[in-house]
Amino acid sequence: MRAKILTILCCFISLHAKEFLYPVGYHSEQDTFFIMYQKTSTHLELWEWDPKTEYAQQVLLSRYSPAGFTMLPDHSGFSFIDNGMLKVKQPLKRSPRTIEYNAPLYNVEQVHWITSHTCYASGKYCDYFGIFHIDWDGCVQPLVWQDGCDYLYPQKIGTDLFFVKRSHEGDYSVAYTSYSMKRPQDDFSDSMLLYLENQPIIHEALPFETPIAFLKMVSDREGFVISYPEKLLQKNPAVPFNYYRLYRSDEGGWSKERLFSFTIPTALLVGADRLYESILPLLPYSCQAGIYFVDSSETSFLALYHFDPSSGIAKRIAEKNNQHFFGVQLYAHGVIYGGSMSGQIEMAEGVQMSLGTLS
Repeated sequence: MRAKILTILCCFISLHAKEFLYPVGYHSEQDTFFIMYQKTSTHLELWEWDPKTEYAQQVLLSRYSPAGFTMLPDHSGFSFIDNGMLKVKQPLKRSPRTIEYNAPLYNVEQVHWITSHTCYASGKYCDYFGIFHIDWDGCVQPLVWQDGCDYLYPQKIGTDLFFVKRSHEGDYSVAYTSYSMKRPQDDFSDSMLLYLENQPIIHEALPFETPIAFLKMVSDREGFVISYPEKLLQKNPAVPFNYYRLYRSDEGGWSKERLFSFTIPTALLVGADRLYESILPLLPYSCQAGIYFVDSSETSFLALYHFDPSSGIAKRIAEKNNQHFFGVQLYAHGVIYGGSMSGQIEMAEGVQMSLGTLS
């Protein structure tokens, strides 16, 4: 499979500012990409790019900072998180729709759409993270919540709901339960009361001795998760991570194996040059062709690697001195990715982008 790098052709360049440009989604029906342009460490812009014409146009007004881009299942639009609010943008609508929750829910993140009008996500309620079912009209129903525990990074597989459990003592584990919906209630307090009276059984699959995050299940028998240090020290030049495969035996027991490790420059996570979406665009990307990930352990910048699960070998496939690569996306013709730009970009409507090719 050929890998392709996303580049931009532009005449207005300043050598003083650091900016980032990376793909976040692919519209398979229209063969277009959604590109995140980080103008500053506190502002994002979302653009749509057509590889046939090589032209891009901004799809949201600049007043929005659209983190956590997610396509709707039927490709009728996309969602994003803007200053803590979940919003949905449809092509024929001038402005995005704000999903106003009927619950005191905040810090909603990693939204997963089941249909074009229903989704689930992790969010905070009464100081603890839980997992909630949310519909188009903002009706919120608790799926997993408990005083004294955090439930994060949900993954729905069939009728099962997998997630990361963090106890009050700081212990981490991968757990799962059934994705059971209670009778819808007009008032969230009534929904929570009904949930507390009939709490689901939670099955502990795998404990971890270190913090874990960004669980990704590919089936009810296999998944991946990242482990990271308990403390992020800004004085350290890079942060180490480990990537684990989780798998279930025929007897029903769960095991884990570490596939590879990678490091991320601390400056991309904290400080003036940090990514607005933090580690989100830097996460490993798993697909049928293997696992793509970025790593700075052998260089002073993020290079792109490919891990072959069958051989257990990781190979560096793309690098450029003093430029970070990340934001891998798979599409019909290969793999594209973006990263840091060498200078400031003057983005304007109809700006021309092109794809360079690497063997």
